Amino acid sequence: MELTLPRKLRKGLEKEAKDARISLNAHIVKKLERITPPSEYIDLERVRKNIEKLVAYLDRIPGLSIISYDVTPDAYWWVKFDIDIQHELSWSVVQELGFVLNFISLNEPLPTVFKPVSPPPYLNGGPDDYLSWAVESTFNYIDPGWIADTLEERLPRPVNDVSQWR
Repeated sequence: MELTLPRKLRKGLEKEAKDARISLNAHIVKKLERITPPSEYIDLERVRKNIEKLVAYLDRIPGLSIISYDVTPDAYWWVKFDIDIQHELSWSVVQELGFVLNFISLNEPLPTVFKPVSPPPYLNGGPDDYLSWAVESTFNYIDPGWIADTLEERLPRPVNDVSQWR
């Protein structure tokens, strides 16, 4: 396979390879291996089907309501939702989701990010009305059903039972 890279990208990769003391080819392969799933996991239909499973699970969490979700053509996905900040469990929900989705393991972190999202507050208003949250895959072809299963294993059970969150 022959690959022609834009000059700026090639120069950056060459510098990284030099600093790592490996060949340019080895450096590019190493980078691609970190972000390219094994071929048996490349299944866009599974991702599209299982985003519904993740959305259904998240929608059962107290104080959380789904706004939107999507799977991109290159198999990344995201779910956007509100967490009612007046709900008694709102910050417990944020803490639990933040732990599982962002920091469950130093050695094997989930390929997700959980983060707040907001339009410019100075143009719109405060967090009661304009603070939302998103869960996004950080790699393509990550099965959102697996993420739902992981959340179900780690969050209070049953997730919609408010008494289990205390």
